[in-house]
Parts: sequence; structure tokens; C-alpha cells
Amino acid sequence: MQTGIIGAGGIALAHLRAAETVPGVVPAGVYDVLPDKAAELAERFGCPAFSSTSELYRHVDAVVIASPNHTHADYAEEAVRHGRHVLCEKPMTTTVAEAERITALAEESGLVCAMGFNYRYLEAIREIRNLVRSGELGSILFAEAGFRRGSALTRSRFTWRDSDLGRSTSGSLGDLGVHLVDMLDRLFDSPVDSTSCRTKLQVNVPQKEGQDVQVDDYAFVSGRLENGTFFNLVTSKSSLPEELGFSLKIIGDRKELYYHSKDDTTYFLKSRVTWEQGTFAREETLASPPGEVPGWSDTFRHQLREWRDAVTARDAGTSRSADSALACFGDGLRSQRVLERLLAGDQQYALASSVTS
Repeated sequence: MQTGIIGAGGIALAHLRAAETVPGVVPAGVYDVLPDKAAELAERFGCPAFSSTSELYRHVDAVVIASPNHTHADYAEEAVRHGRHVLCEKPMTTTVAEAERITALAEESGLVCAMGFNYRYLEAIREIRNLVRSGELGSILFAEAGFRRGSALTRSRFTWRDSDLGRSTSGSLGDLGVHLVDMLDRLFDSPVDSTSCRTKLQVNVPQKEGQDVQVDDYAFVSGRLENGTFFNLVTSKSSLPEELGFSLKIIGDRKELYYHSKDDTTYFLKSRVTWEQGTFAREETLASPPGEVPGWSDTFRHQLREWRDAVTARDAGTSRSADSALACFGDGLRSQRVLERLLAGDQQYALASSVTS
């Protein structure tokens, strides 16, 4: 599968590193609005840099969209209209209206249009999902997920992510929380009921390079899933080093589960006063960057493999594997609807007041 990359930033690099390890996925070119960046990345991986997307499409069967969030919709539409399979980084777009349009177009095309919810492929999530589905924890009563980073403290340069362009998708809720929204759906086979949610957004680093930051770097969401399970989510880009990582707590009527990425491949189960320790296997092929969840780099490899398999199945006229974790544009649309509602109305006013206070 001759695969082009649109965008030449850090996520594009992660996809290209992964592609080198997936048979049948061939990096066939890079396009970026900054030609020098495209050329540098393309040279690193031994493929051409293209001066336009039209030129790129002539040489590829499929594209990975790894460009800034506000460009996803246009590139996804363009790729589908050119008859190319798509793997689009999250979030799919910046508005629900755009996501609905792109999803309808993708479904009409019959192409394999996938979403980059790569955290679905963490070994921890796979293992915990199996425990939930097996009934090991009993009926699920409550879940709490946290995603804490320190990038708002360590990145001093003002970029599009801090501006109005990123308002709906690049704050801690839009950037990190969208993964957790999708993860809850994946773990418990039930979407978030966004009408039940209460949200707090906060800006702890209000300025960069003399410009007002327009996105949250901390968010708290409390609500329930459509199946009645209650949950809390916490996302942060302004956490201190000792707080960083991904955490998950699940309370069932039989057992409770606790996991933190700092424990790597270990999770803990509690039954009454008895603690059990469990581990999951990891066969690491690609080293993950410092500060990332262990196994992060390999999630891109697993995701590309399943995207490749889905394209192969489509071309052969067969169904893709029933246990595939590959997210489709419909999953992206569902998460976009939740995200937009959480960021709507009074929550935006609360964010604006916290920026100017």
C-alpha cells in the first residue's frame, strides 16, 4: 500500500517510523505547506517530498493526515474525492458540521477511512477491556481516567495550538480528552452521554511570548455513559513532573481495578481487602519518546497494520476482522459531538474569563 503523509511534524514522524516496521505499508512521499520540513522528513525516510497534494495523490493509494487540526477536514475531503484511503489523526475536524460532512462523504465512497485513536492499541487498554468484558470486575459502577502532561509548562513558544485556531481541539480537553472519550466507549461498549456532563476548563499558563493563550491546559469532566456508568475525566498540560502519565480506575460490584502508566505493564485488582497484581505482555519494537505512555510508539505500528488489513479486505470483497480496534470516521464523529458539547456555551465563557483574569 503506497502511503503518503500530509504534514511533517512529530506525529508524521511517528507514523513513518511505524510504517518502516509494517510489511505492505510503503512510505511513498511527504507533503507539507513548509517545503523544507517536508524535504527533511522525506529524506530521512528515503521517499520524495511533493510540492502539492495533487502531486502526492498521483503516487499513492492511501494517505495519513498528520497536519494541524484545523486543516483535517479539507485534506480528508480532498483525499476521498481523489479515491484514496485515509487515516486521519484525531480529532477529525474542528466542528461537528465538518465531521458530519466528511463522514457522509467517506461512507458513500466505500474507501477505508480510519481515525487515529492510537491509544486503543495500548496493551493496557486491550487487557483491561478483556477484563471488563469477561465480567472479572462485575457490573461497572464508576470509571475515572486521567491524562496529565506538562507541555504547557515546558513549551514556551506561542503556536496555532494556543490560538483561536486551536480553541476547539488543541487544549487539554480537545487534544487529550478526545482520546479518553473514545477510550471510555471502547472499554465499556457505550458512548458518553454528553447531556449528563459537567465540565470545568482552566488556563494555568495564560500567556506565551506576550500573547494570550486561548485554550485550556486543565479540564475536568463528570458525567455518565449511555449505559448508566458514571465517570470522571481529568486532562492536563500543566501538571508537575511527579503527576505526569495516564491513569485509570474502574470500580465494579465485584472488583476494583487501578492502573497508572508509571507502573508500565502492571495493574492492580482489589477484592474486598485483598489486592491482586496483574501484568500484561509487551513486545516493544519502537522506543517511545520520554514522557509518553509506555508502548505509545508501537500503537502506531498496530494501527497501521489494521488499516492495511482493512484495505486488503475491502479490495478482496471480504469483511475486516471482528476483533479489529481500528476506529472509523463514525467513531471520530461521535467523539467530535461529545467534545463540541463539552466545550459549548457557558464553558467557553468560563474559559475566556479565566484567560483575562
